Amino acid sequence: MRFRFEILNYLIFINNFESYKKIIMKKILYTLILIASSISLFSSADTIKPYFYLGGYAGANINIHQAGFRELPGIPSCCPKFETGNGIGANFGGLFRLPINQKSSFELKFGYQNFSGKLSKEEFIGNSEIRDAKPPYETIEVVKAISEHSVDANIQAITVNPMYVWHLPYKFRWNIGAQIGYLITNQFSQEERLLTPDNIVYSDTKSRLRNVYQNLEIPAVNKLQAFIQTSISYEIPFGKNMLLLPEVGVAYPLTNVFSDEWKIVPISLTLNLEYPIIPKQRIDTIHNYEYFRDTTIIQDFATKEVRVERTDSLGKLITDKRENLIEYTHSITEHYEKFVPKTSTITGNLVINGKDNKGNIQKNPTLTIEEIEVSESFPLLPYVFFKEGSNDIKATSLELLNPNESDNFETNKLSWETLEIYSNLLNIIKERLDKNPTSRIVIKGTNNNVGFEENNTELSKSRAEEVKNYFINNLGINTNRIKVESQNLPDKPSNPTTADGITENQRAEIWSDNAELLTPVELSQIDKISNPPIIEISPNINSDIGIKDWRITVKQNNTILREYNGNLLEKQQWIVGNEPMPQFEDPIEITFVANDKQGNKFETTEKLNISQKTIKMKREEIKNDTVFQRYSLIVFDFDKSELTANHKQILEKIKDKIKSNSEVEIYGYADRTGNSQYNRDLAVRRIDEVVKFLKIKPENLKKYPIGSDELIFDNDLPEGRSYSRTVKIIIATPIK
Repeated sequence: MRFRFEILNYLIFINNFESYKKIIMKKILYTLILIASSISLFSSADTIKPYFYLGGYAGANINIHQAGFRELPGIPSCCPKFETGNGIGANFGGLFRLPINQKSSFELKFGYQNFSGKLSKEEFIGNSEIRDAKPPYETIEVVKAISEHSVDANIQAITVNPMYVWHLPYKFRWNIGAQIGYLITNQFSQEERLLTPDNIVYSDTKSRLRNVYQNLEIPAVNKLQAFIQTSISYEIPFGKNMLLLPEVGVAYPLTNVFSDEWKIVPISLTLNLEYPIIPKQRIDTIHNYEYFRDTTIIQDFATKEVRVERTDSLGKLITDKRENLIEYTHSITEHYEKFVPKTSTITGNLVINGKDNKGNIQKNPTLTIEEIEVSESFPLLPYVFFKEGSNDIKATSLELLNPNESDNFETNKLSWETLEIYSNLLNIIKERLDKNPTSRIVIKGTNNNVGFEENNTELSKSRAEEVKNYFINNLGINTNRIKVESQNLPDKPSNPTTADGITENQRAEIWSDNAELLTPVELSQIDKISNPPIIEISPNINSDIGIKDWRITVKQNNTILREYNGNLLEKQQWIVGNEPMPQFEDPIEITFVANDKQGNKFETTEKLNISQKTIKMKREEIKNDTVFQRYSLIVFDFDKSELTANHKQILEKIKDKIKSNSEVEIYGYADRTGNSQYNRDLAVRRIDEVVKFLKIKPENLKKYPIGSDELIFDNDLPEGRSYSRTVKIIIATPIK
């Protein structure tokens, strides 16, 4: 009976092993979290974003062995079949984690893991002879016996774990990936042992053991083990910037230990420590001073004048460390006693006036926010300027696109900057070639015909070929639509005796049979103006003891547009055109609050009516509107004022824009070559040529010959000098 009871207890333990194992794992996990949470009470986390994390890990794993073999190759065994086993091993190593974004990371672990475990199987042998344990081992009787077969495996590996990490709410992480292990130890020990009864031995060995093998290599072993792994971890701040992470995980095996069925399922419990590699930050410091005054007012009829005495002062320093800034706030609390002869009174008012740009004052103004249409055209300079002796298009100032970027290019998304538009010259021409599929272009390469480039037409041709190759390879233009020519100096060269002129002659010129390909770039937008442009806010206060502080708030629909404050009263200039601007026709509320030195408060609010005149509203109401059109369409040749056929074609379009009531301003410019007076005279000739062609009425015209007194573009660049040889035309036309 005792023997049967012990066997029954053993079987119950085996059946409940999985339940016991889960309970043990939970207790270990709770213990680690409790320890790590205690550590985190003395820890702090920094907000600096690291490049990546380095660290290490260590822990233990419960190894569940699942098998389906009877014996190892070449190793005799009487076991009917090994099926299950378990063991406990250690794991440790280093880790690397690379943040991908706020919600995910890539993690790589490299280390050591012990997969050891023991497989055992009990077998009822049936009727067995009982022999005396001492020679001559005589048979006593025949009984039923229980035998235990066991394989004790010592399996250790170097492992690599690539994992994808999801950062879950509440500092949890879910990790999923793979584990690859290379076995560095793969030994086993085997035996078959009689368990009961205890007074017998095996007939063949005359011992209670048989099929005993010690510390042998596992036959037909698979040294490379592969697993699918997943785990859950929890972040705990530790030290400065570091993270401590308790982690529990399980790995599902994809390979057998040897050629027959034998897999290992490790359930791991580890503690990870991550240290961030943080970029060096420039640390700025700011010192702020805050004064808090606590005043006790003492009324005394014997006091003839106000007297304030400070009784004590307390200072406090608050340090706020952020990513690249340390802010020191010096908080100073001062306590005062104020002696006053009597209770003071405070009165005042607020005066709101409008003010134009000439200083004229408008009383009781109505603020008008008006939209105006503004359009501007930019000339397209069809020259690609190269470095001296070079045909490298990448060394030019042009914006070059990759083949997969060219389809997304849009001219109307360019900013209103002439040189930026020039830098996209080739991309703009490509966009226009797509819209005009029958048009062709000619690219003519030239050189400065000096020194190395003298008579070097091969260099000229290679410059044109470079531009052609960009059109074909990067922008996808058919080669049949491009013709290449070459020569020494351009047909209309810049001065070949000056450094600026020599540089400008090193170029490739682009011409087309379709003038639309090289017409100016036209952009338009809507601007807002305010009338009056300035609101003058004048606060007035009457107080017998003076003002302690004051505040003016400008609001519309509870949205604060401006705030002013101080100690001394003075007029405030609200420049309405600066953002934020009023958005609605609801009145503007301007509130003035003042406090005297005794703590009495004065408050008043004035309203300012507003009228919004949008383009849509003005046209619907049939009121006057003004369209402003700006043109810099003409780029003159070096030292020239004559209009070319291309200029005249462009000016024809401008002529159509000028109405009988249009007011036209024309500004003439030149590059830095030559003296100031000559360039002003050149600007006059250029303006006169344009006026003659456009036939503008003298009473509607204003001329400004500026020449080189104002260089409108960078004259250290050849394209900057070319664009400076221009006239700017501004047309202001009232419309209905």
